[in-house]
Formats: sequence, structure tokens, C-alpha cells
Amino acid sequence: MIIPRIKFNPDLATGELVDQLMHWSLFGQVALSNVGPDSSSRLEPVVMRVGGRVDLIIELSETDEPQALALLNAGATRVLCDELTCEFKTIPHERVLRVREDRSMDEAVPSGHVLSLVEPTAERIAELEMARVNCLVDSEQLTSELIADFFKLVLVSDRPDGLWSTVIVDPLGISLGLAYSNYESLLHAIESRCGTFWSRSRDELWVKGESSGATQQLLEIRLDCDRDCLRFMVTQDPPGFCHRNTYTCFGQERTIQSVVGRLAARISESDEESFTRRLANDSNLLETKLLEESRELSEASQTSDQYEIAFEAADVLYFSLVAMLKNGVTLDRVYHELARRMNRVDRRGPGIKQSD
Repeated sequence: MIIPRIKFNPDLATGELVDQLMHWSLFGQVALSNVGPDSSSRLEPVVMRVGGRVDLIIELSETDEPQALALLNAGATRVLCDELTCEFKTIPHERVLRVREDRSMDEAVPSGHVLSLVEPTAERIAELEMARVNCLVDSEQLTSELIADFFKLVLVSDRPDGLWSTVIVDPLGISLGLAYSNYESLLHAIESRCGTFWSRSRDELWVKGESSGATQQLLEIRLDCDRDCLRFMVTQDPPGFCHRNTYTCFGQERTIQSVVGRLAARISESDEESFTRRLANDSNLLETKLLEESRELSEASQTSDQYEIAFEAADVLYFSLVAMLKNGVTLDRVYHELARRMNRVDRRGPGIKQSD
């Protein structure tokens, strides 16, 4: 798969660099190159902001083990360095990638290596994808047409119309529905970063939400293992993906997202009898309930009563969600924070807090 490569600019503001990394995380992975020995303190807040949301690969200009450890502990997925000089003593080998310049496919690319493409073409990227080899491509060379052409070369379809099945999920991985893509819709989706598909009934481009207002921001595109299906990860605006005004095309489901939606609605409504609304508007009450229910969960955890533990855990989760939603913190952000922490090499080290 393509790994967009972004050159680190120390003069770029933190927010701008975060936006740049998120923009190019279209395939799930993104590499930040030109990271020198004195860049750690500048980069750690950036890594903490995007770690867990994307697989961030740090390309070091020099083999600096303390720096590599610091950035991995902040949330980077892997470090990348030259195959001839890349030696670490304390970093697990699976967290290290080695880069080599592009060469003939007659020579096998060892596991743990990526190829750096100087003059990328859709045909060459597709050839590498067929061989399960990831390639680094400078973001300045990644045009929408190049990306769409690559997908066109590697995707297969057994449908008479040649359309590609496209599964749409939200940032929590909840399936919203199934649509279909072709070259034209895929190119539009990549260019606009909107959920765009091909309408079989109208035989035309379908930009989700263009008429209904239930738009989608495209976050990520993935291929399945057989290359006969796409997965779009999107943020879905209300009321949802389905034409029946439900969040998913599978009806109202009992998911954590439906719980979040219900709580968000209660907080925004003007019903003064709503306990959820009272909690959101009374910080002291919310603090009291969080402490009380956390203590009760702690006590329940000392027993073997699974029902009681689940009951108390649900209480803690409910009050935690209210605390999050009243401050505009989405559940996927918590998921990403947990994922970021899983990237730590030194997992017993002190936690790092970073505010936006």
C-alpha cells in the first residue's frame, strides 16, 4: 500500500502539522521524514495528537535510540531508517522499518522493509501492492489521479457492471451501509474527501448528503485482502446514512453509538426533568456521581458477581459519557487515546497528558 511521506518542517505550527498528517492518512499510514536528533520535544505533542488515529511512522535522519523510544512512547507506530545503518538494542524489531530505494521486482523485498519511490507511477505502485510490498511516496507527488489509477489497477469485480462493493463505517468501526464505487466516484471522493459513490439506480455520481444534508467526511480508504472490496471510514452527519433517516441501513441497533446519540440528544433538549441534562449542567453533581459510582465499581470488582460488576461498570460508563459529551469529547477520541497508549514500548512509564 501507499505510505504518503511528509517532510518535517520545524517552522510549521503544531496544528498545521497535525492537519497535514491527518489529511494524508487516507490509507491508514503516513510517514514523517527528515526528523533530526533535536526534533523530539517539538514532535512529541504532535505524535500524541495523531497517535492512535493513524499509523504514524517516524523516519529518523540519524539512528538515535533515545529519540526513537521517546517518539514510540508518545504514540508513533514505528520508526523508519536506512537499511544499512538501522540498528537498535532496546526497540522490538517489529517496531522498526527499514527503507531501501526502489529496485527490480526480480529481487525480493525482505519483511520489515519498504521501498522509496523516486518516480512513482500507478503501475509500479500496483505491482508492489500485488507483491504485498509497501512503498513510500512523497506527498507532493501523490495526485488524486495517481491514487485513483492505482486503485483501478488493483481492484477486481465480478459484477457485470464492474462496480466495486464499498462498505461504509464510522470512526468506531460501526457499519453504516453498503454502496458501490467506480473510477469516477472514487476520484471524486479522493479529491473532495467526501463520501462519494456510484448510484446504480440513477447511473450517476452520488455525493452522500448533497440533497439531504447528511454529508460524510472521508477519513480513510482501505482495500480488503482479496482486493474486491473497499472500505470507507467516514464521519456521518445527522440523521444518518440511511434514506429512512436512521444512522445505519441496518435499523436502530443497540450499539455504544446509539447510547451516545441518545445522551447527546438529552443534553441538548430543554427538558428540565432529564437527569442527564441536570448532570451536564451541574458540575458538582456530576463529580459526586463519578466518584460514587467509581467506588461502587471498585467494591464490586472484589466479588465474583459478574452481574453486579457489569451493573456498576455501566453506571461508571454512563457518567463518564456525560462528562465527555458536555465537553465535546467524542467516543472515538477515547478509542484513539487507548490505541495511542498501546503503541508504547515502555508501557510502565509515566503517562503523558497533553491538552489541545
